[in-house]
Order: sequence, then C-alpha cells, then structure tokens
Amino acid sequence: MILDEQHKAAFDGYAKPLEKLERKFDKTWHPVTFHCFVDPLGNKMVRIFPNRAAKKVICIEGSSPAQAVKEVAAGVWP
Repeated sequence: MILDEQHKAAFDGYAKPLEKLERKFDKTWHPVTFHCFVDPLGNKMVRIFPNRAAKKVICIEGSSPAQAVKEVAAGVWP
C-alpha cells in the first residue's frame, strides 16, 4: 500500500485494514496495490492498481474503516 507521509494522519484507522485487504488479494494470486491519498477537496481516496495500471479510484470519505474496506474490495472486481 502506498500512503504518503503527509496523508498518514487522514488515514489513521484506515491504513491497517486496507493493508490487510491488500495482503489478502496478494495471497489469492490477484496482486493489487492501493494508493491512498487526499484529494484537493479533502476527501479520502484510494486508487486501485492491479498489474500496475490504474483501474479505479474509490472515495471513502465518510465511511467507517470496515465500510471503506468493503467499498475498496468491491472496486477491485469489475
């Protein structure tokens, strides 16, 4: 998972569950990388990179960490 130092505080509570999700996908032979960032409007976003090509960007602003994991997991599959 890629998380810039400047956005670390915004993803407090979200980083660990998202890292676990990323590892679960890696174990299922579906490697994926999550890039967590804050957009210019202050929304928490997760960019999904399967096979090094950006697939989708998911907004998790306002979601609990558990709900954010569900939304990102759903975004990995088409």
